[in-house]
Amino acid sequence: MKKRYGILMVLVAILMVSGQSCESNESKGDGVFLGGKEGLFIDFLDDAPSLGGNYKGEEFPIDLELINKGETVIAQGAAHIYLTGALYGSAAVRTTLAGQQTTNDVLISAIEEGEGGVVEDSIVMPLGTASYEGEILGDSVPLDVRASVCYPYQTKVQIDNFCIPSTTRRTTGTQECDIDGTQNILESNANSGAPVYVSSIREKEGSDFVRVTLDINNVGSGEVVGAACARDIQRSNLNEVTVTMPTNFECTFKAGTSYRGIVELRGGHGVLRCKRAVNNPGNSFKESLGITLSYNYMQEVSKTITINKA
Repeated sequence: MKKRYGILMVLVAILMVSGQSCESNESKGDGVFLGGKEGLFIDFLDDAPSLGGNYKGEEFPIDLELINKGETVIAQGAAHIYLTGALYGSAAVRTTLAGQQTTNDVLISAIEEGEGGVVEDSIVMPLGTASYEGEILGDSVPLDVRASVCYPYQTKVQIDNFCIPSTTRRTTGTQECDIDGTQNILESNANSGAPVYVSSIREKEGSDFVRVTLDINNVGSGEVVGAACARDIQRSNLNEVTVTMPTNFECTFKAGTSYRGIVELRGGHGVLRCKRAVNNPGNSFKESLGITLSYNYMQEVSKTITINKA
């Protein structure tokens, strides 16, 4: 009887420990967003255009699929779609899409978590038809079908463990938090799903202030555009992200010191340094810190098809 009782107590202890472990793992590092490092996924439909079966002088369809894999809603008419490459610049190709450009005709919802998992919103944009009218000396020629999409997007970052230190040397009670200047205070899923990503936030304590350093990266496959969307973007307007901090922060931007301004990404990476004045005679405490990154994002997709002699 004693032996059975001892085995039962061991099993109960194991269940209690495993239960505590599961609870700890669920709460640790859980951010407020679904996360992810994508915005729009774009691709041509398999049969529009088809890889083969195309002939000189015959029209073939061009349909582009857009899937929003991030957490920013794209309003109707906000995504600009351009035919590029030979479809735009070659005299041998004729297209029916007016101006070789269009915009999304419906709103593209942000990704959300459904009962069966993550729900993606997908739309198909018809881009008219094209035909190859050039001379074909051999049996066939390859044609590179290209399109680019430029759309406005945002990355939102929420930090719930931002530490506000005490400015008094003598405090009573327990300090709620401590600042470690070497620690990245970002938790998992602190970034909303987007192709521009804050990879680290580090906090450093001063006498009456805290200093914050943000590392910002382009983690998508496209280009960050600081200006309005256009078919041809000037190089000077690339790699610019507008960062908005809380109004009680002073940050060093290209144009000067403010809580809001432009950060340049060099080689896909940028650093922003900010300062927040602190007047806290009590114990240290945690507060939420919200940051918004705004930008246009341009991606290109291509597909090489074969045009046969008629």
